[in-house]
Amino acid sequence: MPTNHTPDQPDGEAARRAATSKHRFRAPRWASRMLCPHPRTINDRGEPDARHPGQGWPVRQRVLREYHAINLTKARQASEEMVRAGYNTGAIPYGYRAQRVRVTPVGRKPRWRTRLVIEPVEAATVKMLFAWRAEDGLTIAEIHRRLTAARYPAPLKRHTGQPGRWSPEVIKSILRNPKYQGRQVWGRRCHGKLTPRAQWVWSPAWAHPPIVSAELFTAANQRTGPAR
Repeated sequence: MPTNHTPDQPDGEAARRAATSKHRFRAPRWASRMLCPHPRTINDRGEPDARHPGQGWPVRQRVLREYHAINLTKARQASEEMVRAGYNTGAIPYGYRAQRVRVTPVGRKPRWRTRLVIEPVEAATVKMLFAWRAEDGLTIAEIHRRLTAARYPAPLKRHTGQPGRWSPEVIKSILRNPKYQGRQVWGRRCHGKLTPRAQWVWSPAWAHPPIVSAELFTAANQRTGPAR
């Protein structure tokens, strides 16, 4: 039976086949060489040659970090490209629905992208929420009481799609979402923390129908602070 070290199969080939035998794909040769143990070089006396210990773990870790960094860069470029083209990335904001469109970029295969279209009932609630905040000067707690008492439709739970509940956090997230101005934006947060506005990636105006004007959005967000 051929082994990893017989002339019938190249070094690491059997390990590469065994590791991928239950899958529909085969790991590339560079991956098997990086992740599978490599035999040490044998000297003339039939003993491992300490001068050639094979590929060390630090080398593999460095290669994996570089590979991960390249993938992150490509993913960021793809997200920025979609946002500048006016397509939605991430969750669908309350007040909108997703409209799938098929596009064919130059020199690429056709793919599906998402545009935002208005959901009338929810959009009316969003607009009223901004008016309460900007024009009537209501606090977040007062807006929360009004929404709950009048049983306005709350946003669906993101992971289950089931009806959710109004909360101060949900209200704040709506008031702070610039997509309601009709523009796509990406990169507002990094590792859960808000990034500087200068680093955000914006689409041209009117990527989708706006629910509130830029003036109303700005006025609603001028009232900030933990007690509000």
